[in-house]
Amino acid sequence: MARKPTDAADSVRPAGPTGSADSAWTEAPGASAQLLDELDALRRALAEEAARNAPDTPDMPDDEPTDGPLLAVARLFPGMTRHRWLALAEEHGLRQWFAIDLDKSTNFNLRELQKAVEELTHQRDHDPLTGLMNRRAFLRQVELELQRVHRGGAELCLAMLDLDDFKRVNDTWGHACGDLVLRRMADLLRDATRAYDVAARIGGEEFVLLLPGASPMRAQALLERLLQDMRDETFECRDETFRISFSAGIAGCKGATVCRAEELLDRADKALYEAKASGKARVRVHRLPGVPDYDRSTMVQSDEKQFLFSGNDD
Repeated sequence: MARKPTDAADSVRPAGPTGSADSAWTEAPGASAQLLDELDALRRALAEEAARNAPDTPDMPDDEPTDGPLLAVARLFPGMTRHRWLALAEEHGLRQWFAIDLDKSTNFNLRELQKAVEELTHQRDHDPLTGLMNRRAFLRQVELELQRVHRGGAELCLAMLDLDDFKRVNDTWGHACGDLVLRRMADLLRDATRAYDVAARIGGEEFVLLLPGASPMRAQALLERLLQDMRDETFECRDETFRISFSAGIAGCKGATVCRAEELLDRADKALYEAKASGKARVRVHRLPGVPDYDRSTMVQSDEKQFLFSGNDD
């Protein structure tokens, strides 16, 4: 079925401080005073819990200041029980954090404030049209994943995708049609990736994909499937139908190799340029000097594995 652009009123719009992200407490009479009361009650509860959990002779690190300011960071976790928190704290090394039980019915303003802050944070880090991460948030995520790679000797791949001849879509059928294509590209990225993969839109028609734990071979196979899915899509705008493809470049990092986020992006961009120069609608992998390429003809595909191990292709 061909995809048609929606009306302007249906387009994705960010919810700002004066939009749908507004919380009830910001408009209700006396909400500010109620919020201050809730914050004061939370402060007292935190102080009491800290006093109960403090050892008689605290073992302070040598470099720990004994005077000066002290900051307490609090976060609300609706639905979280103390028992579950203690298990998570033990599992993830969060024993220096402590939890207190709150009465849900008496902390409405605190919960609404946290929702508003979370919404604003999401808007800051995400593209309003597609809902994907923006460039700043994506680079932050890449740096975190690279730290894991360097610590544990794992590998990751970064792919850069650019829609082919996208300007023709905007010029011929209008920006509403172009937005439809961009949103569909974002949907395909979400559908094709794992929960811990990261997709982002970093430019007009430019997307990136971070694949932790993936080799260049696996990343290329995924991108080629994604490319075929995009080429199979039919779009309808102004009573005309069309198809569109993308080109992609992949760069990888593994174990002891020291990689930086911007360097990975640059290498993926070079591979993308090669894909464009080779005729578009294809995927290319950037190879570091001295790293041999692989022969795709030796790869055993999933349907071939099924036949080899089961004796049939059902």
